Amino acid sequence: MDEKIFIKELANIKRDAIKKRDSKLYLEQRLAILQQSISVAESRLRAAEKARIVIQEVAKSVQQNLEFHIENIVSSSLDAVFPDPIKFVVRFESRRGKSECDLLFEENGNEYSPLDDSSFGSVDVASCTLRLSVWCLDKNRPTMIMDEPFRHVSPDMQHKVSDMIKMVSEKLGVQILMVSHAEDINVAADRIFNVGKESGESRLVQECKGNA
Repeated sequence: MDEKIFIKELANIKRDAIKKRDSKLYLEQRLAILQQSISVAESRLRAAEKARIVIQEVAKSVQQNLEFHIENIVSSSLDAVFPDPIKFVVRFESRRGKSECDLLFEENGNEYSPLDDSSFGSVDVASCTLRLSVWCLDKNRPTMIMDEPFRHVSPDMQHKVSDMIKMVSEKLGVQILMVSHAEDINVAADRIFNVGKESGESRLVQECKGNA
C-alpha cells in the first residue's frame, strides 16, 4: 500500500476514533444528568407520598373534629326540642376520588335522610343549628339573622325551640336576631320587638321583659 494512502486512512481512523470518543463522553454526561434527574424525581416522589399521607391524616383528624362539633351541637338541639331522641349524624365518605359529607338522622339505631322526616319540624331545628355550627367555625361577625326558621315546628313545641335557641346562642357565643310570627318562639329571648302598623306606617316597639 502506498505510504500516503496509508497515512491518510490512518488519519481518518484517528478522526473517527476521536468523534466516537467525544460522542461516548457526551452520552456518558447525558446519562449522568438523566440519572441525577431520575434521582431527584424519585426523591420528590417519596416526599410527595409522605406529604400525602400527612395531609390525609390531618384531613381525617379535621373531619373527625368537625363531625364531633356539628353532631354534638345539632343533636343537643334536637334533644332539647323533641321528646324522642334523634341523633344527628355527620359522615365524610370518599366517592369518585372526592370527599363528600352525608347528613343523616338516627333513631333507634336506624339511619335515614332528614328529608324523609314527615313533619319537617326536626329538619327546621337541625337546619338552623347546622348553619350556626358551621358558621361559627369561621365567623366574621358574632351575629346571625334568621327569618322564620321554624315554620314547620308545631305550636306546642315553640317554647322549647326558644329555650334551645337561647342555649345554642350562649354555647356558641353568637347573637341571634330572629324574625317570626310564632307567638311562643320569643319566650327565652333577651329582647323582644313587636312590629306593627299605625296610620300606614311601620312601628317598632320594644316589649318590656324583666330588666331588658
